[in-house]
Amino acid sequence: MKIAIIGPGALGCLLVVWLQKVATEIWLVDYRPDRAAYLQAQGIRLITLDDQEQHITVNCTCEAQDIGPCDLTIMSVKAHQTRAAAQSLPPLMAGGGLALTLQNGIGNLEQMAAVVGPEHLLAGVIMHGVTLLEWGQARHAGPGKTILGIPPGSQVRPEQLADWVSRFVAAGFDCQSAADIVAVIWDKLLVNVGINPLTALTRLPNGGLLEVSEAWQVTSAAVQEAQAVAQAVGIAISPDPLNRVRQVCRATARNRSSMLQDVLAQRPTEIEALNGQIVVLGQKLGVPTPVNTTITHLIRALERSYLPSPP
Repeated sequence: MKIAIIGPGALGCLLVVWLQKVATEIWLVDYRPDRAAYLQAQGIRLITLDDQEQHITVNCTCEAQDIGPCDLTIMSVKAHQTRAAAQSLPPLMAGGGLALTLQNGIGNLEQMAAVVGPEHLLAGVIMHGVTLLEWGQARHAGPGKTILGIPPGSQVRPEQLADWVSRFVAAGFDCQSAADIVAVIWDKLLVNVGINPLTALTRLPNGGLLEVSEAWQVTSAAVQEAQAVAQAVGIAISPDPLNRVRQVCRATARNRSSMLQDVLAQRPTEIEALNGQIVVLGQKLGVPTPVNTTITHLIRALERSYLPSPP
């Protein structure tokens, strides 16, 4: 079983360490030659929830064509990198393999389908908290569910989905399938809309949002606006999204959100695929989103304080 993971960030590190248990061959794809060479030489280190360290060697390259066809390719780059990273998919999927997005936000599937079509795509969400400490080293900061599904337009068979769910379970993930994966993606979007930008702006860990009333008030307002947009789109989201945000904050209390990690490292954030999408859809559908608009403007301004040009 051959697996490729595009993106060596925090999630990529977790995926490599856990999925190597069920893969006969596992690869990392990175766009940076210097980092790819470093990871090829040094491997991946994951600090577990009980503060133990797992270290594995991994094949890493910038050239997807050198890997050859894979059974599964997982997209784990930031949302703003999907369009470029999707160019690596054709040689990895040449033998009829599948591609799975486990990314934040919405729009990633469409960008992947624009390159390889929707027929062999899977989608999913992963709720683990993971913090990237340095190249190839990450800390697992909180457990969570992993949910996989067949998105609209895909021709992946249910038995293929069931097979990959079982492999994720064997690798250690609390994994299950969902009939409506789009609704599940939106469920996670509502969580990220509340947690990610507020932690990035306040520098609080996820659990801190529950302890600072002012931060929680803004988080709540952003999530409620996003819920109204989801309902206007016709997405069958799960009830009580604010309670899910509370649960994630508690389960990943020590974790720094991916957006806070990006801001601290002075990298572009995923704001456009998260709150920015809520604003765009709200404008199209006539749903007011003043809190998400303000949050989006603030994160954009924060990015411009350290980036040489807008992402």
